[in-house]
Amino acid sequence: MSDVVTSPLVSAAPTERLTLSAAARDVVALGKPGITSMAAIVAAGTWLLATPTLDTASIFRGALGILGVTFIVMGAGALNMLIERDVDALMTRTRNRPLAARRMSPVVALVVGLGLVTAALPLLAVQGNTLTFGLGLFSLFLYVLVYTPMKRTSAWSLVVGAVPGAMPALMGGTLATGHLEVVGLSMFAVVFLWQLPHFLAISLYRESEYVAAGHKVVPTAVGVDTTKTLIIATTAPLCALGVALWPLGIGGPVFAFIAVLVGVWFTVVCAQGFAATNGRAQVDAWARRAFIASLVWQTVLFGALAADRVLFALFATPS
Repeated sequence: MSDVVTSPLVSAAPTERLTLSAAARDVVALGKPGITSMAAIVAAGTWLLATPTLDTASIFRGALGILGVTFIVMGAGALNMLIERDVDALMTRTRNRPLAARRMSPVVALVVGLGLVTAALPLLAVQGNTLTFGLGLFSLFLYVLVYTPMKRTSAWSLVVGAVPGAMPALMGGTLATGHLEVVGLSMFAVVFLWQLPHFLAISLYRESEYVAAGHKVVPTAVGVDTTKTLIIATTAPLCALGVALWPLGIGGPVFAFIAVLVGVWFTVVCAQGFAATNGRAQVDAWARRAFIASLVWQTVLFGALAADRVLFALFATPS
């Protein structure tokens, strides 16, 4: 039997015929697996930091709740891709997405997106709690119906989009405790702030591509120099908050030491933007370095937090 996919997975005018395995990859791509995996890691990490017990029942319920967070992020990604399919086709970074490349019918994307959301909500409500369920619905609404269209009308959609981007951290905390507490709120603040210099840097070195596709971006709205200032103005408090997780009782001294080192390094990389004065090519090269530095900072900070917790578990004296 042939494994060539025809309707309905493929759009009415596909650019090429797809195998079943390629079609399956496209379905997975709808959920933005890179973003989703990070959201799941952040939600699970926050849950582990906030949960009062680690008995079998709690772990089982927590795992199902985190699965709900994962599904709602995937569903939001699929619906976002559906809405932005024509815009995605105009940008190098996104033009090979299944809908932008016309390898998939919009109807299939709609069914997949709504199906994931439908699967997520009972997991958040039953295995989680009412607060987590409400936060999930609010995040979905904000990302799909506010942030997605706002990207074409206001450069400050960046701030709006950072809220649902950070929501998995808050939901991880509420899954563990059923209420807003310091761990979930602190991790939400860290992830929210992190997105600002991260995406400001992207908007600099990809400005022409975003503008050509009709997006409103901060460098176009306020200028390159002001964008540089905004990057350092958001990086400094972000790194300070990372270190502040120690006095807040979320991280220990090993974590704090690493957070100081990586925070100073990240801040210095971002401050180097003020020395990038020899044309746009130099600015774009620095912005790309700042973008990569933001990823390194996040990875090292979260890794240090996890390592700190492991060391505490291994060497803590039983009471």
